[in-house]
Amino acid sequence: MKCLAPCLLTLCLLLAAAPLAAKDSQPQFNIVVVKHFTNANGMNQSQEFISYFADTLSSQLLKLKIAQQALGEGAKVADSVADNSLLIEGKFIGRDKEVYMVTVGKLNVEIDIYRISDHALVKTVTVKTLIPPSLSKNDQDMAAETASQVAHQIQQALKGIDLSSIPPAPPSAADTTPAAAAAPAPYSNAAPNGPEAVALVQFSSDPSGAEIVIDGNYAGNTPSLIKLRPGNHSIRITKKGYTPWERSIDADAGESRTIAAELDSAKP
Repeated sequence: MKCLAPCLLTLCLLLAAAPLAAKDSQPQFNIVVVKHFTNANGMNQSQEFISYFADTLSSQLLKLKIAQQALGEGAKVADSVADNSLLIEGKFIGRDKEVYMVTVGKLNVEIDIYRISDHALVKTVTVKTLIPPSLSKNDQDMAAETASQVAHQIQQALKGIDLSSIPPAPPSAADTTPAAAAAPAPYSNAAPNGPEAVALVQFSSDPSGAEIVIDGNYAGNTPSLIKLRPGNHSIRITKKGYTPWERSIDADAGESRTIAAELDSAKP
């Protein structure tokens, strides 16, 4: 009987711990969409590096149980899960070296994490990754190591975060629709029927917070996801202290695209 008591106690503890273990093993979010990161501040990571980094980051986030599913750039996420899903975008912002016993390269990465349903900013994380010299000359190895370190930092940043507690995105950062304030003139008319009748354009800029002017009308600030009617549109992205960025684009019904403006400092 004395031997039986410890066994029963151990069994009870294991049964009590099982639901907690099952809960901990569940992914934190439904879906994570990883966009291809961009170069900033004169960085020149190759396209091979950028693509391999995005693929490895997606797989690492799944491995760390950040989300149930990882999707690539431009993937559509169902409205039913968008409130508990993440969009991750970022840029490579610098590189430096520190000398310890050996020289170790440091690739600095800035990450913005958004809730997909309304593009509300959840977290901004800056990571200084350490790259051993043995990996610094191989794009794939360096991208994999960088992505692994970034994934772990994202995991730490998102610990305990409940997306339902994140405030809604302000109108300037949310999906701009005909009902939104200060919408461009083309959207003042009745919108065409059906989701395929407009183009979805994700506007971003470096630096962020720039004004977006479409066809001469203010449309919000970067970053913003904006619906455009099919056809040609003039785009102007401006920020005080920087030279305006201007382009003309053709929008096709049903397409999703990204426009990233690199703003140059205005000459004094």
